[in-house]
Amino acid sequence: MNLLAADIGGTKSLFGIYKKEGRLIKIFEKLYMSAEWNSFTSMYKDFNSNIPKNIISPTYGCIAVAGPVINKSCKMTNLGWEINEKEVQKDCNLEKVELINDLSVLVYGIPYLNDNQFITIQGDKIKPQKYSNGVIAIIGAGTGLGIAKGLFSDNKLFSLPSEGGHAEFSPRSEKEWLMAQWLKAELKIQRLSIEKIVSGTGLGHIARWRLSQPDAINHPLCQSAENWELNNSKRVDLPSLASESAKNGDEMMTEVLKIWLSAFGSVAGDIALQELCTQGLWLSGGAAAKHLEGIRSITFLEALKHKGRFKDFLEKLPVMALKDQDIGLFSAGQRAYLLAESNGKLI
Repeated sequence: MNLLAADIGGTKSLFGIYKKEGRLIKIFEKLYMSAEWNSFTSMYKDFNSNIPKNIISPTYGCIAVAGPVINKSCKMTNLGWEINEKEVQKDCNLEKVELINDLSVLVYGIPYLNDNQFITIQGDKIKPQKYSNGVIAIIGAGTGLGIAKGLFSDNKLFSLPSEGGHAEFSPRSEKEWLMAQWLKAELKIQRLSIEKIVSGTGLGHIARWRLSQPDAINHPLCQSAENWELNNSKRVDLPSLASESAKNGDEMMTEVLKIWLSAFGSVAGDIALQELCTQGLWLSGGAAAKHLEGIRSITFLEALKHKGRFKDFLEKLPVMALKDQDIGLFSAGQRAYLLAESNGKLI
């Protein structure tokens, strides 16, 4: 029996077909740029038409989407698509499918990770398969910011979604305060969410703010920042340009990266306390995966632990980062397998 997995994001979408041979094995995959398609259905039809003839059509599936799933439907936060579970089941000709938030789905993949799919940032290395009863928290910094919780209880696994990424950003310094006020005015918004700062898009916002200052008037990225704004982030990848410049020693972009890492670390510490994730905190998402060195830095870790009387708890908390950029697809495949297993289908 083959399984359909999909990870539908605001920037890119991945479809894959898996089979189970002791461990999940991916037998076909296709990548799409999400904005080039007008619906999930049109994208899936193209994927289905490209499946090699020798691959048996899947019967169970899991579709992970970047947005809240309410009553088995989702309006994607950064894409605008509306996806319904029953319609997906019909369009994909599946016996059963689950529509799930793209961070929530990671809970089902983490217990089955190989050592090469993640790294330990802080604390003892945890073997995901050895979890005792307790809670894990997941933070995903990609195009946006996702948050989820996993509950392990008596050999059962529960995935609990969250939209905590849309909580309000709280400046911790005069510099962050000035940045926040500038962004509110520039983006014409009344409140600033943590997603607007702690995400790949957020790194671009921070860079644009810094490049708007008088001392940056001749900076080589000024034109890129203007193009990034005018083209809605599609033609110029300002976050990547800022990161690359920082790596090459650009002082201004190094400052930008430190602001971003510190804000990311502070949010990670807040989430760890909010969820009391005694079994570990997991960092995921494309933006996080591109900055593993920064996440290991004092800038990130000090901000994570700077939480008053709970500093001791956070200093001992295991913190891991997912470095497999296809982890969402893998987790969706694992969830599809669990759905088939729970329905008595032997694979």
